[in-house]
Formats: sequence, structure tokens, C-alpha cells
Amino acid sequence: MQAEQTKLEQQQVKDSALSSFKGLMDQWDEAETARVITDLQSKEQKDELTLAFCGHFSAGKSSMINKLCGSNVLPSGPVPTSANVVSIRCGEPRVTLYPVPAQKNVPVIPWETTPDQLQEYCRNGGEYTAIEVWEQVPLLGGHGVLMDTPGVDSTDDGHQAATRSALHLADVVFYVMDYNHVQSENNLAFAKNLSDWGKPLYLIVNQIDKHRQREIPITEYRQQLESAFESWGIQAAGLLFTSLKVEEHPLNQWNELLQLIAALLDRREELLQYSLSRSAHHIADTLVTAYAEEQSEQREQLKEETEGASVAAIQQELAASAGEADKLERLEEEARHTLRSTLDTLLGNSNLMPADVREAAGAYVESLSPGFRRGLLFTAAKREKEQEKRLAAWHSLQSREISGQLDWHLLQAVREWAEGLGVWEDGAEARLKESFPAVSREWLAGQVKPGTSGSGEALLNFCRTLAAEVKAQYRRAALSGGDELLAQLPPLIGERRTALARREAALLRKADAAAALAALDRAADARAQALRRCCRSAAPSPPVPCRG
Repeated sequence: MQAEQTKLEQQQVKDSALSSFKGLMDQWDEAETARVITDLQSKEQKDELTLAFCGHFSAGKSSMINKLCGSNVLPSGPVPTSANVVSIRCGEPRVTLYPVPAQKNVPVIPWETTPDQLQEYCRNGGEYTAIEVWEQVPLLGGHGVLMDTPGVDSTDDGHQAATRSALHLADVVFYVMDYNHVQSENNLAFAKNLSDWGKPLYLIVNQIDKHRQREIPITEYRQQLESAFESWGIQAAGLLFTSLKVEEHPLNQWNELLQLIAALLDRREELLQYSLSRSAHHIADTLVTAYAEEQSEQREQLKEETEGASVAAIQQELAASAGEADKLERLEEEARHTLRSTLDTLLGNSNLMPADVREAAGAYVESLSPGFRRGLLFTAAKREKEQEKRLAAWHSLQSREISGQLDWHLLQAVREWAEGLGVWEDGAEARLKESFPAVSREWLAGQVKPGTSGSGEALLNFCRTLAAEVKAQYRRAALSGGDELLAQLPPLIGERRTALARREAALLRKADAAAALAALDRAADARAQALRRCCRSAAPSPPVPCRG
């Protein structure tokens, strides 16, 4: 009783998982996928183990199924047969056909016919999607299904889609190859595709009676095949050799195939649950891949627009652009402040009155005092001549200091400042030089006021005052020249604003593209998470009988 209750609870969990999955597909308008999940739900309810046979039409796939059934259930011959997926069960002989719906989303109404009509339906299956057959097949018992799929070499897109759809319902896959074409690229590629589903895969080399032991020993031939399968990444549960024409052939493993099928049916429940899990995850993976492919063109365009920059990097660029715009608004005022600070520093560090200049200035001031005399016969003419001599000496030394500490340095300071702003121009240097004050002898003489002392603290104060006046005149001249140059700044600021606006517009477009790309990532991630929630945890891979 407890075991039955547990089994019931497990079944309810399974039903809930597939129901949620189907509900999500309905919500996303994935009609074809929803139909496949409906088939999986039906399959789970029936508790059947489906053994799917795939292969080229010339490999003897349909003939092999007939032999397993013990009668000619399917048509076989030199032309492609089984144009649809044909499912064979054990039961009272009958056939059910599932017509192609006249319109999309219109329910299919199956109809029955008799087995004697099956040959024709299998060859001309364009009007229906699937065929179900019941025959007396003891091998299958009450829970086994043999599934015949369209030949893998069919060029009909509908047949290929039917084969892919059938693999969702298959629990174990047998891939039948004829002896002469086992290692063809087509065979190996399709076997790799089957292997990637993760469901138990058995490879059958039919027509082993064509093997010539004298040409290549069977052990070496098997090793070649296994090496080829391994190089293609094909994971097979077993490799079997069969012959339908020469039953007594020593290499024929027909009996081993029968034993294998019986062993697989004995493990029906665990194989079924693993198969359903693999199908669900395969559907989810396929949907994720398809969604990524749908987005690929848009993604590439958005990546091109963002030039590979991240949202964070673009936001940093926008912030920097906004900072530059703010600086432009304050540029003129800050430029004036910068020039004033530069001039103040330069002038403050200059010493226009070193000791020899102070001494020469003091000598001249001394010569102006009323009691100044040199010798006994010191006439007014001699006095005037001595004053001129001393003034000339002072002027020479003072001009040396002004030229060396102010003229060149101020000119360079203003030039570097203007070049940094982009407003320096030809002719500015000449105009600036002309604006600097001319410290002439007359001007120096005029700075000496009556009563000025030529020595001590009084002389120091006089020299400081004189130096400050010279510096002030140079400062006013440099600032005036700076204002003249700044008159060119507004048009330049306008140009920079325009360039900045274009740059900001480009950055905003990049930001929009990056945001759209991030939205696509979120949508893809949300879609993948929704699919993961719908897919129950992968069932552990059950141990399957190995053959070969």
C-alpha cells in the first residue's frame, strides 16, 4: 500500500512538471513544442518503452523491424518506405492513422483501417503525420513499442522533422547501417546527432554477411569502427553485427539483439523516466539556442553600435562629458583666475632689488640731498653731472633685473596660458612686449620724492615700494593682454560645446544600444531560467545492457 502511494505521488510530480512546461509553451505561443510535450505527457501516462529504429532506407531497417515482429508489418524493398513515423505495439491487429490537420491548431481526428492497407499508407504518407499499428508481437509484451522513422537520407523536410520529433518519444535508439557505408560522413554525423541526445544508443551494422575475413579480420574491422565512432564523439551503449539474409552467419548477433531488447524492456520504468528527462532538457536547450539565433542579428547590430563598450564604461564617458560641459561654462572666469594666480606667483618670486641695485639707488638718492658735495671745488655743474652718472648706473642695473626677471618670464607665462586655451596668435607677443611699462631714467628719477633717505630702513622701504609699483604695472599690462586674448574664447567655447554635444549624442546612442543589449540578455536569461524551472532535475543515467 505504501509503495503504491509513493508511486502515485511521484507520478503527480511528473505530471505537474510536464504540465508546467506545456503551460509555458502555450504562453510563449510555441505550438509545435507544446504538441511535442503533449506527446510526452501521453507517453508517460501509457508507461511504454519505445525502441526507435533509424537508418538509411537501404540499410534494411524496415526488414529488421518486420523480423522482430515475426511478420511483414512494414513494407520493405528497394525504394524508401515508411514515409511517416510508424509505431508498432502488441495487440489485436489494427491500424490508426493521424491525418495532417487542415489548418493550424485544428484538432486531429484519427481514423482506423485494416492492416492489409498499411503497405500503401506507408509508401504514400503525405496526408497524415503518424501511423500506429497493433500486431501480435510477443517480443514487445504489454509495454513495448517499436518505432520506425523515415529514412535519414530523405530529402523531405517533413520527414526529417518527423524523425526529430520521434526522437523525443524514443527511449532507446537503434541506428541501423549497411555494412558498406558504416564510416560514411553522413552516417557518422547522424550517429553523433543521436548520441548528443544522451539516450541509450545502439549501433547496428547490418548485412555483416558481406564481410570478408580474408581481407580484414573482424576484430580489426570492429576496432576501426570503434575508433571512427570515438573520433566523432559518438557515445554508444553497444555495437552489434546482424545479417537478415544469412541467419546462420557466424558473425550474426541476431539472438543477442533479441536478448538486448528483452533486457531493456525489463528496465522499462527507469529507462522511461530518464528518457523523459532527457527529452525535456533537450527541448529546453533547443529553445534556448533558437531564441539566441533569433536575437543574433539584433545583438550583432547592437554590439556594433556600442563598439564593445559596457554600460558602466559608457556611463563613465557620459559623466566625463558632463564634467567637460560644466568646465566650459566656467572656462573664461577660471582662465582669468589662472592667469592672475600665475602672474602673482611669478611676480612674488621675483626680486627686483638685489643688493647692488639697492646700493646704486641709494647712491643716486644720496646725490639729491641738499648737502651733497664731493671735494672742495664741487660746483653745481659737477653736482648735476654726478647725479646723472649715478642715475645711469642705477637704471642700468635696474633694467637688468626687470628684463631678466619680468619681461621674458611674464611673456612665457602668458603665452603658455593662452596656448593652453587655444587663443594664442601671431602678433600677440609683439603687442604684449609693447604693453610692458618702459622704466626709463626719468621715470626712476621721478619716483624719488623730496626728503627720501638714501640709507638704512628708509632706503629699503623706498626700494620695496618702487619694486611693487614696477610689478603692478607689469601685472596690469599682462592682464590686459590676457583679456585681449580671451576675447577669442567665446567662439572657441561655442565650437567645443557643439563638438561636445555631438559626442554626448553619440554616447547616448551607445548607451541606448547597451541598455537594449542588456535587456536582451535579461530576457534570454529569464527565458532560460523559466525553462530550467519547468524541467525537473535530470534523472540519473540508468545502467543499460551493453552489447559488442
